[in-house]
Amino acid sequence: MTFAYQTSRLSVAEVFSSTQENETLVSIIEILTPKVVENLPAYFQNINSISDAHTWFQKMVTDSRLFMVNSTDTNTIIGLVFVYVGNDKNAHIGYLLGESNWGKGYATELLIGLIDFIKQENKIKRLIAGVTAKNIVSSKLLLKIGFVKSASESDETVIYEYQLSQA
Repeated sequence: MTFAYQTSRLSVAEVFSSTQENETLVSIIEILTPKVVENLPAYFQNINSISDAHTWFQKMVTDSRLFMVNSTDTNTIIGLVFVYVGNDKNAHIGYLLGESNWGKGYATELLIGLIDFIKQENKIKRLIAGVTAKNIVSSKLLLKIGFVKSASESDETVIYEYQLSQA
């Protein structure tokens, strides 16, 4: 597995449709628990079997860039990052960590690394993240690392943007 970027505690690798090892699919099931996905679209819900994980995985690698997040301490997959790039050089991002890895600073480390990685690629001008209004922790994190709140399409979702370049 080739890592896209590394931080002090995380190794993040982009995965492709050919990366369908059972270990990867089992990790997806373990990460996409009801609590983790409660505010996400329907296709994130009820991923309870290898078949479900395979279907979800194929959708994600077809629709976006999918990254697996490994803990360098345990060499296990602890999270996922997805980046959907539109025709306008804006990228919608999402990230998920398994419940047992919440509150340890991994999300901050992960997103700062992602921002640096995307800046180096120099293909995207703005990152966009949508967060449910109930997810105060993610909202605070995005603001802390430099995202700014922008106009939201609904009362339930708050949109944050991070400007990468003036291009």
